[in-house]
Order: sequence, then structure tokens, then C-alpha cells
Amino acid sequence: MRQYHLSRIIFMIVILAFISGCSEDTKMTKHSSLKIGVLRIDDSLPLYVAEKDQLFQKYGADVELIKFGSASDQSKAMEAGELDGMMTDMIVQNLIKKGGIDVKTIALALGATEKEGRFLVVSSPHSSIVEPKQLVGQSVMISENTMMDYLMEQYERHLKLDSSEITKIHLPNLSLRVDTVLAGKEAQAAILPEPLASYAVAQGANIVIDDTTLGENFSQSVIVMTQKNITENRAVIENFLSAYNEAIKQLNQHPEKYFELALKVANVPEILKGHYAVPVFTPNCVPAQENVERISDWLVSRGLLDKAFPYEDLVETSLEEQ
Repeated sequence: MRQYHLSRIIFMIVILAFISGCSEDTKMTKHSSLKIGVLRIDDSLPLYVAEKDQLFQKYGADVELIKFGSASDQSKAMEAGELDGMMTDMIVQNLIKKGGIDVKTIALALGATEKEGRFLVVSSPHSSIVEPKQLVGQSVMISENTMMDYLMEQYERHLKLDSSEITKIHLPNLSLRVDTVLAGKEAQAAILPEPLASYAVAQGANIVIDDTTLGENFSQSVIVMTQKNITENRAVIENFLSAYNEAIKQLNQHPEKYFELALKVANVPEILKGHYAVPVFTPNCVPAQENVERISDWLVSRGLLDKAFPYEDLVETSLEEQ
């Protein structure tokens, strides 16, 4: 009888150990899975390529891309703890970090050089505004406290335009902004990202400022990840970056292979399909300290940050060689 009870006890210990082990494995699996927020814009393309070509699986990274229709919805999901990382810009990153979610840039999307990630300031087809200096005394449509607001101010500084003489109109809806500038009624000029900028030009809008010709690099989009994941899931983040960087190399080497995917991801208008070029990305790269500090200083000047975050608190440089 004593041997029977002893056997039952040993059996129960083995079962509990097995259940505990499965529980720990489940926890590890849960933590190693990454939910990454993406938008339907050019900047997200390498992530879609990595998903399509199963590069995340190849490098052992369990990644789920969560698609969002707007940057606002994506940011809310990040703030709610529903995402591990996302493709965004450093203005959004700073504001999310200010709100208490510790996120760090682990890679650049577009913007390693001034040729990447084009923005245009365009004027109505009915307008005589064709040079930057003609913006003085006019109104320009932007989205306040966003990258496009920041960029407009940088253009004014770089081109020595008097900001106080240029009225900014807050119009965050990009489609409405395009329609409004083409109509040329409420405002004569607007800042637009690609491919909407090229669409407006194809519809007759005038290019007033092309930031790829300014000789200075102003705009960057980035991949950010929570500090918790960088610390606790470092191997998975490294695998994620390996897949991401291979996707960039494949894109750069074989843009024709991904042309249809790029059209879909960037929601390229039908009128532009014959003129659209798959963007070039730079692998293994993080933002330069100069660019990061310029954005931080702007956020402080606008009262959006009380104090600038140090570069090392915003950018994880130890992963960039992956």
C-alpha cells in the first residue's frame, strides 16, 4: 500500500512538472511573437515583402503585421499595448514615449538620404505660385504637430522664408487636402507625401518645393519597438531585423518583382501606375543623431515636449549591424 501511494505521488509530481513546462513554453512562445503595426504607404513596403517572401519564418521570427488605415489608429493601438512595434516617424515616437510607452527606433524605413521619402509642396493648377518665395503671404495646408508640420518649418528655415508671413491651415485628411489644392479655392498650396504628391502633379499641380533637391535630409520614417521587447526578446528582434534587411536588399535588387505589391501597399492611383517607381531603401541603418536632435528640438519649441529625450533613449544602435 505504501508503495502504491509513493507511486501516485511520483506520478503526480511528473504530471505537474510536465504541465508547468508546457506553461513556460507557452509563455516563451507568446513573448517571442511580434505584432508590428503597418500603414499602406511606401515606407512599409519592406515589411510586406518580408511577409510575402516568408523571410520572417526563414530567420525564425514569429511576426504578425497588423494593418491600419490611419496613423492615428496605429498610435492608439501602440499606446494601448496592442503592438510590439510599428512603422512610424520620430515625432510620433517621441509623443508615444512622452505618454509612457518606452519605444526605441531599431531601423530606418525611408530617409537615410535626402533622396528617400520625397515630400512636395505643391500649388493649385490655377495658381501662379511656382517658386518657394511666392509662398510668402499665402496659405499652405498641413497637418498640425506632425511630420509635415515639422517639414514645412524646416523648408522655411532652409530657404530663408519668413514663417510669420505664411499661414498654415490644418487639414489632416490627405485625400481632402489633395482635392482642395487641386480646386485652389480655400488654399493655393499644400504639403503632400508620395504617391499623392505625384498624383497632384499629374493632375496639373505645380511643384513649389521638392525636398529631394534641397541638399539636406529632413524626413525619416522608422521602425520602432518597445524597450521591453528589445530587452527580453533580443534574439527575436535580431531575427526580425535580419528578415527586414534581406527584404530591403531583395527590393533594391529586383524592384520589378515587387512592383504590383508596391502599387497595392502604397495605394497608388491608377493615373500614376505607368510612372510609379518602387522606392529605394537603405539596409542596416538608423537615424543620424543630428536628424534626431533636430526633431526633438522642434518638439520642445512647440511645447509638445518639456525636455528633449537623449539620442540613446530614442535609438537602439547596438542592433544596426544585424
